[in-house]
Amino acid sequence: MKKSIFTAMLLMTVTALFSQGNSGLGFNYQAVVRGVDGFVLPSKSIELRFSLLPGQQATQTSWEEMHNVTTDALGTIGITVGKGVKTGGVAATFKDVNFAAVHYWMKVEIKEGNDFRELSYSALSSVPYAEVATNATGIPAGTLIAFAGDVDKIPAGWLLCDGRDISRSEYADLYDAIGTAWGHGDNATTFNLPDTRGQFLRGVANGSTNDPDKNSRLPLKEGGNSADKVGSSQGDAIRNITGSFNVHGRGTAFTGVSGTFGRTNNDGTASDYGSNDRGSTVVNFDASRTVPTGGENRPKNIYVNYIIKY
Repeated sequence: MKKSIFTAMLLMTVTALFSQGNSGLGFNYQAVVRGVDGFVLPSKSIELRFSLLPGQQATQTSWEEMHNVTTDALGTIGITVGKGVKTGGVAATFKDVNFAAVHYWMKVEIKEGNDFRELSYSALSSVPYAEVATNATGIPAGTLIAFAGDVDKIPAGWLLCDGRDISRSEYADLYDAIGTAWGHGDNATTFNLPDTRGQFLRGVANGSTNDPDKNSRLPLKEGGNSADKVGSSQGDAIRNITGSFNVHGRGTAFTGVSGTFGRTNNDGTASDYGSNDRGSTVVNFDASRTVPTGGENRPKNIYVNYIIKY
């Protein structure tokens, strides 16, 4: 393909294909391809690269994709940005591009041999309006809710709380809201989402006595908060149970798996657990004989996906 046969795209119309949020459906891009003589170029195969950047002066691309297209009999092309082959950008999927966060610019390039030539670099207009209209719901970034659907059904503008690293610039509003409370990511350009998988949620003590062990709480991820702050974590535990009892009658046999009971010998001295000295009876304890047991302490529960607004 020779460089001389193409001029810049002369017509571009952008129409949002989605009615709510960045659903991942993308948006339309239409253009007329003309030669240097001004005539349209029908039935020509071309390769285009589309890049979305968060601002005119941005250096980090949010989304980049390729399209192989052929002009029609009138020299026009029509593609859907968001449906090409992903070739770069910090967003994991097109759905992750938050058009409501910043004023996005789009660069369009054409491949000529092994190189790409820029055809246009302009601000998007229609897409942000559609996105902002949906995202202006009054729900602040950082809001965490329980979602009863599967992961692939999470609505636009929300992320699964799975603890992963995400971009500080791509999700600027969320970063402003939660910072590095849940982990500092790479400690430069990313930060961590909350990781609520398999976890129960608990309100921050905020200086109250409702959590007597609040000062021993640990960061959930490296660089995250500890002690009496949002984002800190706590392992499972039960309150200690102490007491004593007497077993009368030497030679009485008790069988079972050793448990949490200790004992006092007949002469008033203490013995180790399960010892059989001084003729005292060994008492064993196994709660599973009377109550359900498992590998953790837990109430009855149901699974949901926790999601966070960005």
